[in-house]
Amino acid sequence: MDNIHDISCGKTDLRLSLFSLCVVIFSLFMSGANAQNNIRPIKIQLNDTKYLFLKFPAEVNYADMGSRNLMAEKSLDRIIKLKAEKPNFDKTNLSVVTTDGKYYSFIVEYNSNPSYIAVDMENVKDSITSTDIIPSTGIEVSNIHTTHIILPTKVSDIAIGHKEVISEKAQTIDNIVRVKSVVDENGKFYETSITVVTVDGKIYPMNVGYAKNPKEMSISFSKGGNALFEDMSIDNENMRKISEWIIRKGQYINDLGRAENKMIFQLCSVFTDQDIIAFYLYAQNNSKVDYSIDFLKAYISDKQQGKKYLTQDEELYPIYSYYSSDEKIIHGKNHMDIVLFYKKFTISNKKILYFELYEENGGRNLKFTAPSKTIINAEVMNKLD
Repeated sequence: MDNIHDISCGKTDLRLSLFSLCVVIFSLFMSGANAQNNIRPIKIQLNDTKYLFLKFPAEVNYADMGSRNLMAEKSLDRIIKLKAEKPNFDKTNLSVVTTDGKYYSFIVEYNSNPSYIAVDMENVKDSITSTDIIPSTGIEVSNIHTTHIILPTKVSDIAIGHKEVISEKAQTIDNIVRVKSVVDENGKFYETSITVVTVDGKIYPMNVGYAKNPKEMSISFSKGGNALFEDMSIDNENMRKISEWIIRKGQYINDLGRAENKMIFQLCSVFTDQDIIAFYLYAQNNSKVDYSIDFLKAYISDKQQGKKYLTQDEELYPIYSYYSSDEKIIHGKNHMDIVLFYKKFTISNKKILYFELYEENGGRNLKFTAPSKTIINAEVMNKLD
């Protein structure tokens, strides 16, 4: 049959054999003599610039697209992704069979601006309702900035709806995705989508628009925004214990910090062990007004050598973050201890390390620098008692 489009993941062929298909049809028939009368097609919307993800309650082992103008691929066992090959296609159909013997029938229509890009089919009956739609997040991309998306766990699949946007998993990091536009503000940019699927089967759909200077360039779905590295020598529980040990040690580095607006933000100490490096930061609120932490980031930048010198920043993503207070609020006349763990790194004497602390809905933002020797002079943990 020329109109059969098989979903494939790697080299897996999902076409049911004639025998298997007969078994499925027979099981559907045996579930009730009038069962076929109860299968109503579900309407879905597709276009050529955004993927639609469908998540089923059981593994998908057969799918048939009614037109060559549509494509379907398997993302994970229970997830398929759909997209039109060209705009304004004629109405067609999609049939899906899952391993629990259920048959799903869909009517597929073109929509230039679909109202959803991910659906959980768990409770869908005759039509898709608002409770079935997996909410999407709006993000902005640029050709001169890179937007980073931080996921709670390892990334399994990334789907970009249009070629004007490029994306890839950050090198050596399992849960961070880099996204960028390949056109500038004068080029033709199509509103598109990026959808990320993680190994635990969760779907993170995002609508993507262009902005020369995106408002947010770090989108985190992960509590704490921690990066995940392969084959690290230490786990989160040990890093928590090490954090408490570092704070108890109470060693301090002089003159690395910033004091402003009755706030103090400083680097206290740096420790290293095997393949990690840890920075102990201290923030003190000397005012009576609570300080709510919006975010804390570290990055490496070139040393500026004149006004015309172009610098390039490289943001660092912690593999673990320890805060002495879970609510991340530094109450008035109080302080907070913070320990950030990174995969071990060094920098040349032409680079400099920045730490920035931002207040949520406030202007008491603090920034200071640390020279390359701060990292080189880090204390070795296993030599400390």
